[in-house]
Amino acid sequence: MPLHHSHRLAMRQALGLVGTMILGLVVIRFLPFQEGFHEIEDFLPIHTLLEMVAVVIAVLVFASGWNAYSRHLPRHGLILACAFLGVAMLDFAHAMSFGGMPEFVTAGNQQRTVNFWLAARLLAATALLAVAVLPPEKPAMASSRYGWLIGVLAVVGAFYWVFLFRPEWVPPTYLTGTGLTSFKIAAEYSIVGMNVVAACSLWQRMRRPLRFNAAALFGTVSAMALSELCFTMYATMSDIYNVTGHVYKVVSYLFLYRAVFVEVIQEPYREMARMGDQLRATLDAVPDVMLEMDLHGRYHAVHSSRLETLILPPRELIGRTVHDVLNPEDARVVMSALEAALANGTSSGTQLQVAVPRGLRWFELSVSRKGDLHGLDTRFIVLSRDITERKEAEAAVLEQEAMAQANRAKSQFLSRVSHELRTPLNAVIGFAQLLLHDANARMAAGQRLHVEYILRAGQHLLEMINDILDLTRIESGDADLKTAPMRLGDVISDSLPMVLPQAEAMGVSVSVDVSRVERHLVLVEARRVKQVLINVLSNAVKYNRVGGQITVHGSIDELEPGRLVLSIADTGRGLNTAQMKNLFEPFNRLGADRLGIEGTGLGLVIARRLIEAMGGEIAVDSTEGVGTTVTLRLPLVEGAQAVATTPAMTVPEAVRHRQVPDQAHITVLCIEDNPLNAALVRAISDLRPAVKFLIAEDGEAGIERTRNFRPDLVLIDINLPDMSGVEVLQRLRAMDGGAGLTCIAISADVSGDPRARALSQGFDDFWSKPLDVDSVLLKLDKVLARAHARRAADAPVDLATPASAAAVARPDPW
Repeated sequence: MPLHHSHRLAMRQALGLVGTMILGLVVIRFLPFQEGFHEIEDFLPIHTLLEMVAVVIAVLVFASGWNAYSRHLPRHGLILACAFLGVAMLDFAHAMSFGGMPEFVTAGNQQRTVNFWLAARLLAATALLAVAVLPPEKPAMASSRYGWLIGVLAVVGAFYWVFLFRPEWVPPTYLTGTGLTSFKIAAEYSIVGMNVVAACSLWQRMRRPLRFNAAALFGTVSAMALSELCFTMYATMSDIYNVTGHVYKVVSYLFLYRAVFVEVIQEPYREMARMGDQLRATLDAVPDVMLEMDLHGRYHAVHSSRLETLILPPRELIGRTVHDVLNPEDARVVMSALEAALANGTSSGTQLQVAVPRGLRWFELSVSRKGDLHGLDTRFIVLSRDITERKEAEAAVLEQEAMAQANRAKSQFLSRVSHELRTPLNAVIGFAQLLLHDANARMAAGQRLHVEYILRAGQHLLEMINDILDLTRIESGDADLKTAPMRLGDVISDSLPMVLPQAEAMGVSVSVDVSRVERHLVLVEARRVKQVLINVLSNAVKYNRVGGQITVHGSIDELEPGRLVLSIADTGRGLNTAQMKNLFEPFNRLGADRLGIEGTGLGLVIARRLIEAMGGEIAVDSTEGVGTTVTLRLPLVEGAQAVATTPAMTVPEAVRHRQVPDQAHITVLCIEDNPLNAALVRAISDLRPAVKFLIAEDGEAGIERTRNFRPDLVLIDINLPDMSGVEVLQRLRAMDGGAGLTCIAISADVSGDPRARALSQGFDDFWSKPLDVDSVLLKLDKVLARAHARRAADAPVDLATPASAAAVARPDPW
């Protein structure tokens, strides 16, 4: 397998040097001066120099690798450091024992010289082999380094004691006149073998990336093996092979020093450089501006990847103070942040708005004191983050909250205004209806017309109030639409009776064709769609010509099958281009007020908002002098079809067909603090002689009268002076028999869904002010019929009388 790419360059250099050393051995073979130095004294200076160089390099290896544990580097550096401290001690003893050197403890000789040499080579080879075969992943540990050091010193001490004081224990290695012994040559070849095995192991490992400099270690063991080969071939202590072996040993030590130095010394610096590059890349990626400042506010360093966020270019900022580049107020803000960091170590959250090349931007400062206090020279690291977008988002949220608060205030105001306006309207419209309703009232034709004017004006004012409230709710998101599947034909059937009398009065014919969509269901709120249809149909009648036509047609949208299309076309005067542009502008009557046509200018605006809120669309197409077509597109319920139903009887029909038994009598209690409203309800009740009417001016009085008279029907105003109508209801329900009382809420506050709210509170129904006389009479008739049914149930039933049997079997529900 080829070497990993991370080792190839270093291995090419190592193999080149090893190849040169091999070539040197070949060349030496043919040199004419094989005998080297003639006298041992001539070789002594060279030998001493080479050995001292080797000792120094070995000590440097120890110094470099001893602290490898502190950076969690591989333990190889620590093993080699401890081992080569011992090698340095043995090499020193070898040099001091060489012939011609002063006495080293005991008298030196060639035997002792060779013994120290072999011990040093054996220790070096063992350490290198261990490094080559041991797993490199395990890091150096502080506790283990002393163990390695003590072990090596113990081995070196043993060698010293044996070689100095017990030399006879060691086999002879060199004989004068004979040369090297077989033991010496065998020992040298064993050391060569250990180095070769180490080289092969390192070669295998370099097929993958390693955390240590394997190429330099490969050069070490290779050069050491060549050195040992030289020491197997010399004949005298000063011949050329001996000299070459010493030189090669120094070369191998240099390889080793490079391996340990690069791993322990250079590699951390390279790692620091890589970390520096990574830090710079990180800082470039971070949008924050990083500043180094002193206590005077002076800039000492500026870093930013976005120069547009700086007041001035970095070179122009350095050396200046914040007082030079910021206005006094902003400079005080920055200095306050620095002073806070001086006192507490850090400060954060300081915000200021500064003019930069991009315009006015908001910045947030995070300050950290750099190191300990150093007087006025204390430095700070300041991170300045552009928070303009965040401030804008916060401002938008605050603006939305303010708008929501304003909408709530507006809704409360309109609700209150509506209540205050509808309360007097209740009397105006109610008494006007009573005057027209009372057949016994003797009025001249002109007086009756005046009452009709009053009633019409009151109803117009009520319509305008309702429209304004509707528009306000829709715009504030309080429409509270509850969509459900329904058949559009039912809504059309309910809506047409509301406009047919006006159409008949103008001679306008109305044709309806919804047969294509009769069995399809739309997903809408029936009440709101009916409101829209009544408005559109009413406009089609009001703005039509006398004797005109209205056509209502339903179909499925061909381009968008998921929608039902309902078009209402009239043959009226139509609209011109200018009028079409202002069609959906609130309160814009488009000149209809000058024609005497009543309206508020809000109906179509509300219709559009409602249809869009239900997921539909409304479009208007008009041609002046020809007519107008309003098109509604409503969402269909997929896969659902309606079941044919019998149209419900309208209120006027119910009123006409209801027969109220004369013998039924009921008691009605009205809890109302407003005298006019109470008088109106009394006047309406007087139209039914069978009704006994009671009035209570506040909640406490109403509760007492209920306890005394047990009324059949209790009308409760929601806003009473002493307690709310809801509280009155709760106390009535808590009375004996109170659960069966029929209680109706009455209020001029129609915000939200007042009927649903009243039902959820426990009322049986809700009547809004102004009261409609016909509707109130219908409700009273229902209570009378129910009372009559109860009495009929208590009496013997005449089964021969169909009406009596029907009354018992099917009492009229509330």
